[in-house]
Amino acid sequence: MGDSRFDASTGLAFSLVLFEKYRKNGLLHAELHHVPHIPGYCRGYLQLVEGKVTSCYVEEKNGQRHLVSKQTLIDVDEKRGPFDWSLQPLPAPPSPTLFTSILSGKTEEKQPPTPQRIALLELDQLTGWSNTQRRLLATVYAAIDGRRTLEEIKQIVPLPPHITDEVLRTLLALSVIRINQKR
Repeated sequence: MGDSRFDASTGLAFSLVLFEKYRKNGLLHAELHHVPHIPGYCRGYLQLVEGKVTSCYVEEKNGQRHLVSKQTLIDVDEKRGPFDWSLQPLPAPPSPTLFTSILSGKTEEKQPPTPQRIALLELDQLTGWSNTQRRLLATVYAAIDGRRTLEEIKQIVPLPPHITDEVLRTLLALSVIRINQKR
């Protein structure tokens, strides 16, 4: 997948609003300068999942990475930019229709679908997310043990089923879980 450039002359903040509206996925990056506490030039990165910023960092020329806030990158862009941002697309998250068909049992599976953890959920990396959103993700993620089915998870998690479904979709989009479909 190639880079796709976009005109951020209206500002990174405005562009991020559009990415959220259109639920874009990808890694947004640009060469920056004058980032607080970073000497010289560096590359700024914002990871987007369904339009939400899940991670922000800068990488120095020597490869050293530093977590920064989304607001820091917006401020640098407003004061020193605009910079030439590129969006490297990431795979789209699973479609809600497919997920709904799995949840409702409308697939040809003999055994119910079972979520499994495939990566750590690093809440501190989700810089654009509220504490409530992080808590929801952590609650559902903690219930996933590789043995419980989707229905069992929805029964034990103290959230309404539609919220649990949305959190599961988000965990899939973050690539920290997968749904095993045994035949």
